[in-house]
Amino acid sequence: MNLWSNLLRECKDCLFPIFCIECKIEGSWWCENCIKKNVCIGIFCCPVCHVQNTNGNPCYKCKAVSPLNGVAAFLNYNDNLIIAKLIKQYKYNFAFDIIEVWEKIIDINLLDIISRMNIDMTFFTIIPVPLHNRRERERGFNQSDLIAKLIYQKISTLKKVDFDNKSLVRKKYTTQQAKLNRIDRFNNLKDVFDWSGNKPIPRNILLIDDVYTSGATTQECARVLKKTGAQKIFALTLARD
Repeated sequence: MNLWSNLLRECKDCLFPIFCIECKIEGSWWCENCIKKNVCIGIFCCPVCHVQNTNGNPCYKCKAVSPLNGVAAFLNYNDNLIIAKLIKQYKYNFAFDIIEVWEKIIDINLLDIISRMNIDMTFFTIIPVPLHNRRERERGFNQSDLIAKLIYQKISTLKKVDFDNKSLVRKKYTTQQAKLNRIDRFNNLKDVFDWSGNKPIPRNILLIDDVYTSGATTQECARVLKKTGAQKIFALTLARD
């Protein structure tokens, strides 16, 4: 299987070469040198009011109402048009090989972000934000699941962590969040998620999504998970809008 995959990839690279979106060098959607110039130490903010801080914890005004214990992102979605273009290519134009870019970004500063969030990942469970089955069939994949697997692979070499992409489910097919305003995004996700796992819910969870915009998706996931018995829930996304 690997042999055929490599042959197909080589054929694809010859017929449809890829060029860095920034410096135009052939070989990658975003080359490692350009990534290193753009990747920062992480984007940290209060999960509720989105005021930026140093560790992603809820501010003192929002601590009592936040279902999330902290939130962080690798890159700023607004200020970096490159990451915005790549995420759209990845999600909507089926450019699956862009996942190599995500892997490079994660390798560069995942551990620094985890450290700044003050998380000891031992005995944490990594859970991707789920898509509804119908949406996943339409798209062909769950982008958050693929990102979560990369993060799990990186952390599991250092810490005892679990991975669960089955138990948290999206039970309703809803309008895509990107098409809604802030208020409608929260209303769109009411009673959408459910914990269907047969095993007990993990005490400590790291939620993974691709983009953090209003926070509606990760907050609703966290609300359901805490209602079911989780104690600490942090969210980590590829980018923050």
